Amino acid sequence: MITIDTFQHEAVTAYKFGYSPFGKPKLNVHLYYIDGLLIDTGQSRASKEVLRHVGELDVREIFITHHHEDHSGNLNRLQAYFNCSAYASETCCELMKKPPRISFVQNIFWGNRPPSHQLIPCAESISTDKYTFQIIPIPGHAVDMVALYEPNKKWLFSADLYVHHYINYFIKNESVIQQIHSIRKILELDFEVMFCAHSPQLTGGKKLLEKKLVFFENFYAQVSELYEKNYTAQQIFKQLNFKENRSIKFFSQGHLSKMNMVEAVIRDNQYSSFR
Repeated sequence: MITIDTFQHEAVTAYKFGYSPFGKPKLNVHLYYIDGLLIDTGQSRASKEVLRHVGELDVREIFITHHHEDHSGNLNRLQAYFNCSAYASETCCELMKKPPRISFVQNIFWGNRPPSHQLIPCAESISTDKYTFQIIPIPGHAVDMVALYEPNKKWLFSADLYVHHYINYFIKNESVIQQIHSIRKILELDFEVMFCAHSPQLTGGKKLLEKKLVFFENFYAQVSELYEKNYTAQQIFKQLNFKENRSIKFFSQGHLSKMNMVEAVIRDNQYSSFR
């Protein structure tokens, strides 16, 4: 089943797509269109619906916020359809030349994405006829992830920085401390509207991002305190009474789990000590 929805906020048009092989999709992703610019391309599992709806637009350039398959899944198809240039951070451009493997569950719900060798590195800003978007690195969820910020309109396109004010599982290579630093950086900006890729917030976006910062800071402090007492990841998990979503962990072959969050904090601590 595929779900589709759309909304308009000022000059921004949002398209929501979700896919599930059974039942109503619980995981959705938003693409944003502003003045000829398409931000992200959605999951390949919904490629026909994405092209059917987005294909009507006057897309003159594409920007990819990071390499994850729900953001880059239709890049090649849409770039060829619109015959336009596509941009991303330099790190994203390199990763997309040979995208990392994804888990079974990611393939089921999002679909994979083919390599891209046509992405153009873009570091400072990207402009349309009417707007200029600052490109702000926000690593943590993905090493190559960036946000787009339009200071005159106070629009923040936050990719996956927010999603929700608390998180129940991580991908294996995420970093808690990097996400804390990225959120702090973004909170210095003047914005209210937060065009999140999964959970757009048209009002109160900054306060919700502040709540997520508190969640991550508390989580990091709790796990770090026990790690400094030489607790193992398994002991920390038990001591803090964390609960694992066993089905997600099983079907993702451990690629997605709550334990990954604990191990991310330990990794962050080890890296900090090493430095």
